This record gives sequence, structure tokens and C-alpha cells, in this order.
Amino acid sequence: MPSDDVLLKLSSEVDDIIGDLVNRYQMNPLSLTAVVLARLVLTNDYTGSGDDFRKLLADIPNARLKNPDITTQVH
Repeated sequence: MPSDDVLLKLSSEVDDIIGDLVNRYQMNPLSLTAVVLARLVLTNDYTGSGDDFRKLLADIPNARLKNPDITTQVH
């Protein structure tokens, strides 16, 4: 399991990539999310983790953030 520091760095890099793609393709974040999510579904299906990935997605409505202010921490 990656350390908290590694996960924080990865999260920051993903934020940068998302921002870059939204700007580069002049695409709204929801449309970009649809494209990225579709690619993640295909990747997980290809690597054999498709069922677990879908379970993860299905559990999102039940997820509770430990820190409700986390949504403001996107840089």
C-alpha cells in the first residue's frame, strides 16, 4: 500500500492532469470525467479487476469523507 505522502503526491499530479486536459481540449469537467471513467472501466476489465472496480463505483454513494473539507483541497 502506498504511503500517505505518495498518495498525496499522486493526487496532486492527477489534479494537474485533469486541469491540463480540461484546458487543452476546452472540455467541461463532467465530459472529461465521462471519457476518463470509460477508459478506467476498459483498463480494469482488461486487467481482470473489472468486477472489483464496479463494486468500488457502486459504493461511492455510501462513502463518507473523514474530512468534509477535503473537497476544497483540490489545488
